[in-house]
Amino acid sequence: MEPVLGTNEPLSQTINTATREHHTRLNRLIVARLPLALPPQADDPTLYALGLQRFAFVYLWFESVWTELVALQPLDASQTIDHRILSALKHLYLPELLRTPSLRNDLSCLLRQPVDRVDNDFAEMEGPHIQAFLEHFEKRCASKPHVLIAYAWVFYMALFNGGRWIRAQLLVAEKGAWNNNVRRMVAVPIAQSGLSFWHFPGDNDGEEIKAEFKARLADVEGLLTTEQQEDIVDEACMIFDHCELLAKELDETLAARPRAPPGPTPWVALFLSRILPMRLMELLYASFGWVHRSRWYAWIMVHWGGMREGDGGEQKTD
Repeated sequence: MEPVLGTNEPLSQTINTATREHHTRLNRLIVARLPLALPPQADDPTLYALGLQRFAFVYLWFESVWTELVALQPLDASQTIDHRILSALKHLYLPELLRTPSLRNDLSCLLRQPVDRVDNDFAEMEGPHIQAFLEHFEKRCASKPHVLIAYAWVFYMALFNGGRWIRAQLLVAEKGAWNNNVRRMVAVPIAQSGLSFWHFPGDNDGEEIKAEFKARLADVEGLLTTEQQEDIVDEACMIFDHCELLAKELDETLAARPRAPPGPTPWVALFLSRILPMRLMELLYASFGWVHRSRWYAWIMVHWGGMREGDGGEQKTD
């Protein structure tokens, strides 16, 4: 890559300029694929969770390494990492930004698995591009730990920019037809929604955390040599390239999965169960001889059968 520094631009702006085309390509991939994981294409969050897993492990990698480095004592650190780089990483470290806890919690909620099972799934994730990315990350961080700054900038700023749009789409899905549960319209705590990854603490939705992180990055530029800053910019470009490959690898993984037969349309089931008396529904279905085999009827009986009790055979209205 041609040198991009020496223009008196802040490091953050230099990264954004250098990665613009990479960012555009990755953004197009995500925008084209996200609707496939949302209603009406998907009536539960499984596909979204599988996609999230592909990128979640990158947060787990760099946050775990970053946390270990900033915890080093001075004597230990002197044998492991340049003191200027360690000072920069410690100054940039904001616990409020860390996404590992929310990712583990979200995947547990979305996949309905205990957290330890989620951790096992991470450990067992396979795929040539995942492995290539991991090997690249380990090699680069071992030889040039300052490139962790590239991971922090790319992955955290993504949440505050395009991540806001993604979150808006997910919130519509979470309040609507996901989980095949048309009654799930009441608000639930973010920690239980499976979407806490996209939210930050505080009254301003994390905007003050974002501003603090950007200010701290400006503070540490003076601790980094021109060559180290170029390493960070180069790494940011490579991060986007690896993420592109992860997105395409996900396509291949999903294409190989067996497709489940489509279930009932939740809003049709809602209409039938709220407008038609349950006993009339039984008559209609029985007359066609498939009352006990109908997936729609089974779904309605599970989710709305309780409305039969005490209705006196009368039609219910809202």
